[in-house]
Amino acid sequence: MTRQTPLVRLLTYMSRYKMLYVGLIITMVVGTVLELSIAWFLSLITNAAVKHEVESWPNLVLLAVGMLICIGLHAYFDTYLKQKASLKVRNDIRLDTLDHVLCLPQSYYDKNHSGELLARFTSDNQAVGEASGNIIMGLLKNPLLALCAFIYLLNIHWPLALISISIGPLMIVFGKLFGEVMRKKSIRLQEAMGTATTFLQDVLGASILYKIFGLEKKISKQYQRYSTEISEIERSQGKIQGTANAVSGGIASLTFIIAILVAGFFVAKGNLEVGAMLAFIQLMNYLVQPFSQLPGLWSSMQQALAGAERIFQIIDAPREYEKLPEEGRAKTSFSELAVSTVGFSYTNSEEDLSLRDVHFRVNAGQTIAIVGTSGGGKSTLFKLLLGLYSPTQGMIEIDGRSKESMGLREYRSYFSLVPQETVLFTGTIRDNILDGNPMADEASVIAAAKKANAYDFIMKLSEGFDTEIGERGSRLSGGQKQRIAIARAILRDAPILLLDEATSALDNESERIVQDALAELMVGRTTLVIAHRLTTIQNADLILVMENGNLVEQGTHNDLLQVGGRYHSLYYAQLEEKESTLLMAT
Repeated sequence: MTRQTPLVRLLTYMSRYKMLYVGLIITMVVGTVLELSIAWFLSLITNAAVKHEVESWPNLVLLAVGMLICIGLHAYFDTYLKQKASLKVRNDIRLDTLDHVLCLPQSYYDKNHSGELLARFTSDNQAVGEASGNIIMGLLKNPLLALCAFIYLLNIHWPLALISISIGPLMIVFGKLFGEVMRKKSIRLQEAMGTATTFLQDVLGASILYKIFGLEKKISKQYQRYSTEISEIERSQGKIQGTANAVSGGIASLTFIIAILVAGFFVAKGNLEVGAMLAFIQLMNYLVQPFSQLPGLWSSMQQALAGAERIFQIIDAPREYEKLPEEGRAKTSFSELAVSTVGFSYTNSEEDLSLRDVHFRVNAGQTIAIVGTSGGGKSTLFKLLLGLYSPTQGMIEIDGRSKESMGLREYRSYFSLVPQETVLFTGTIRDNILDGNPMADEASVIAAAKKANAYDFIMKLSEGFDTEIGERGSRLSGGQKQRIAIARAILRDAPILLLDEATSALDNESERIVQDALAELMVGRTTLVIAHRLTTIQNADLILVMENGNLVEQGTHNDLLQVGGRYHSLYYAQLEEKESTLLMAT
């Protein structure tokens, strides 16, 4: 199946507002008539002046007033309808883009920077909106105005009309040539701006880091390179646009001068009235101006289509949901989670596996700890359990059903997550807790906050649960953010809880408070926890030891210590480190 061009797809969005564009076509026709009427009025008033017809002046004044009122009303409605069309198409494309982005698999986010995606929603979307309003109507109106002016010129003097229309084919050829070059430049420009936006997003979200490490000058120089690249492309575009304007303007001026000289010659010979000549001059503007504007309009359209192409690249990306899933409650129970000989590769290559032959079973109510050195595959295993990736080998099943058989949304409803790096959205504390269960009442929100040891600090804030937390929770401490995340997980009340080193970045006091909250959260739930401090998981029902993508050991704390293998080495290495730290402190 052949994929539609960006222009055809843009027209599909515009077709949703047929009546709006019918209105724009009407204002376009009315505008053309009004512009041609100025030439007609100029002819009337000139002939009346030459013939000394003073008695016709009141009527001419009334006619002028009427024309001015019509021109003003037309300008208002034409601008309003163009803006409305542009806004509606932009909004539809923006919403469709977001809906598709929300349905994209995790692999897409891992490969594409969020700043690059943000550029599609901003600068690219703005260009597409401009195309669906001013630009496309300009591309329609200018040829219509030129055609009508040519027909009018034929009625005045057909030899002059033929001289004037000779500009048309040349302008079209130049417009196409320059338009193609501008489109290629526009794609490069949008990509460069996307890269700069990506860099800026990273920088603006890391103010503490660059202030402490003294990275201001380095960042400034790096952004200067990005900005210089953008400026170079824009300068190149300016040269192309300037050349196009110079060529089209030169051809238009030459045609205009020739036509005026010939018209003056005919007036001198008595073959053309002075009023007709002035009307002809005005009509020449309406004939030359549209053709001289076409190359610029076409270049702008090419730039907009380049932005549309980048947006549609996102919309065409494979997604994991066919449509946005409905909001629903988490599952309340399950019997068994089985991981059977699972292997996984990020590159889908069986020779490059990040996990190999991982197998274990979890019964409802058990606590499973996953330990091992960095890079062992613990986080990758969590991604598979959450359905963010599918196993390259083996199977993950809940009560004998895989995510493929039950559907991704149903599968994920068994899980809740407290990540290592707390993720909160801009908004209030209440909003973030309610993300666990949007249908929960106020009493449930308060109960979740109390269980998470968050209620007391929340109530000390000036606005309590209505306190705005700032970007990514910037107004809260690390421990406070983590307790909000735990309250969110408590409110979700899913039967399987995944804890990804939830206290690794906290100080001792905050860790103690958060550990108490986690203990409350784990009551009655099946818990899989990635643990960095082995002393906290001694009572786990099962401990999995991961190393280089392999499950090297599994068993209880006592069993693994008796074996004297990898877990034994990790455990006593941590004990020695802790004892050394205590000795140094004393």
